[in-house]
Amino acid sequence: MDKHMKNSNPSSPSYGNKYQASQAEKYKNRDKNHWKHRIDLAFSLVKKFEEHRFQEKERKDIVVADIGCSIGTFAIEFAKSGYHSYGIDFDLSALEIARQLSKEEHTAVEFIHDDVANWHGLSLPKIDIAICFDIFEHLHDDQLGALLVTLKNQLSEKGMLIFHTFPTEYDYLFYSTPWYIRLPLYLTKRLSEGKFNCFVKIYGLCCDILRLVKNGRTHKESIQNNKHCNPLSLKRLEDIFVRSGYQIQTIQTAQLYPFKGKIQKTFLHQPISHRNLFGVATIR
Repeated sequence: MDKHMKNSNPSSPSYGNKYQASQAEKYKNRDKNHWKHRIDLAFSLVKKFEEHRFQEKERKDIVVADIGCSIGTFAIEFAKSGYHSYGIDFDLSALEIARQLSKEEHTAVEFIHDDVANWHGLSLPKIDIAICFDIFEHLHDDQLGALLVTLKNQLSEKGMLIFHTFPTEYDYLFYSTPWYIRLPLYLTKRLSEGKFNCFVKIYGLCCDILRLVKNGRTHKESIQNNKHCNPLSLKRLEDIFVRSGYQIQTIQTAQLYPFKGKIQKTFLHQPISHRNLFGVATIR
């Protein structure tokens, strides 16, 4: 048994072997799907801040931790680039696949079984680069805050946290509703960014009132048990980071890859419609 393996109490159930196997296939075909864009994003964020933070270290001595690593995508990719790499996840089926993929990619990643939503720190070396890609949206605000505080205590003096979360808070209004629900958004798309943001938030509240009347639940209440239970906005995530003791180095939204192209193109100039939220944070 892995010396780091624990009887964790995960906040959500394992996705199972079938799901993780499908993720492994996506990883193996990463050059032909959206995973390439996310991997490229991780390396570009690190490159932007790495040089002046870790000048005194050789790459092999820079500790990278892929938090909520699933099948180990970022742990493996950074190990292939010469970093000292770890992966952490609660899903044993995912870690089993991650270890196999690591062997296939000829890397020596150390994978650790634990639940990051209830993580209290591990006997790891200080982390120089914590990678939190596609994990925040799976955690409720209290869990996310607890994770960030724990990570802050695990980071080295010059450590940094790079993050990506998807989807964003109002994604559902643009991409998961019938055209007639989106119609008011089309009619107001030429408003200034500030006015359009206000309209989207007010419109979201109006839609929630209708949901309450019909189903007794708001949109956020209806997704609280989904795997993407906490879609975030730039401002909300920035506030959580600041309350957790971080300094934001960069944070932004974008459309990293094509999805429902006509809708994306229509609202591209309105950041509130962007599906990807990412950036870099350090200890204050």
